[in-house]
Amino acid sequence: MYINNYKVTEIAIIICSWMLALLLFAYLKFGDVNDAFLIQWYDKQLFFNRNIYCVALAYGLLLGSLLSIIHLYVYPRIIQTPSFTKNIIARSVSFLVCFKTADILISLLYNGLNDFHLSYSNQNSILRSLFLYAVIINFLTDFFLLMRKNLGPDYFFNLIRGKYHRPREENRIFMFLDLASSTTIAERIGHIAYSSLLQDCFRELTPLLLKNNASIYQYVGDEAVITWKINKHTKRNQCLDLFFSFQKRLQKKKDYYSQTYHTVPFFRASINEGRIVMSTVGELKTEIVYHGDVLNTAARIQSLCKTYDTDLLISENFYENINDKKIFQFKCFNNIAITGKDKNINIYSVNRN
Repeated sequence: MYINNYKVTEIAIIICSWMLALLLFAYLKFGDVNDAFLIQWYDKQLFFNRNIYCVALAYGLLLGSLLSIIHLYVYPRIIQTPSFTKNIIARSVSFLVCFKTADILISLLYNGLNDFHLSYSNQNSILRSLFLYAVIINFLTDFFLLMRKNLGPDYFFNLIRGKYHRPREENRIFMFLDLASSTTIAERIGHIAYSSLLQDCFRELTPLLLKNNASIYQYVGDEAVITWKINKHTKRNQCLDLFFSFQKRLQKKKDYYSQTYHTVPFFRASINEGRIVMSTVGELKTEIVYHGDVLNTAARIQSLCKTYDTDLLISENFYENINDKKIFQFKCFNNIAITGKDKNINIYSVNRN
């Protein structure tokens, strides 16, 4: 499995959450008790706070690592199960297996320290408290990751930080990616099958977004609006690579689409860049939104793809900042009138060499 920055961040969140949570558990249960009392109560010479915190860290690291593996390799398959009940059962079983495995491994690790090994009753008492605590932490961690996934990693952390509580300007790239002949396809195959088609197409898009450091701004019907924040590390070629790689992935699965939906989907896109304003709007539902001429122009350019018989059109602003133009073929269309703009602009069609 390809491990990208998104997955690495998820692994780090899971492991750090469990290590911090179990340190907190150790502090809440034993933090206000001095070493002498612990030794007398549990009748163990090595049972003091420093060792307890070491065990908590080791347990958190081990349990977090096991759950990270489950999160990477098991949960993606579970999510494909349409049954909510089966999903919950599978997640619960996975958690129980990880918890028990971590408990056994930690017990084996410390069994060599006879003075540290607790009696069955004391161990059982701690384990019951730990299990109830771990169930709550597992729920909160899953909820946190689910919110991060649904909102998008960048938007999620920005909302938490309140970064866009007040409108602020940023330089961004936008791609408007639209399914061609969408109305005709929907009428021919029906709306249910059409929705399934869009799900399959956008599922193919996900690994390319991660690979090319892109974020989804929003899905609007059969259109995905993709964005990149511009900084000194931004490579415009990644934007172009994303589009052509997406086309290639769809073509590779053309037999599947033909058999399942009786059509092979293809998309048209436009790319523009410039300065926009970001802010949060809404009281009942808060959302980060972008405002500016950059988005309006990108949407208008995308609507011209069919007119100029091309799959990808880019603005002159974007074209001028492309790092390596040799690997693509460009054709310029001069003085194009765009609805809503007073001045005509130049746009470029793009094909891969």
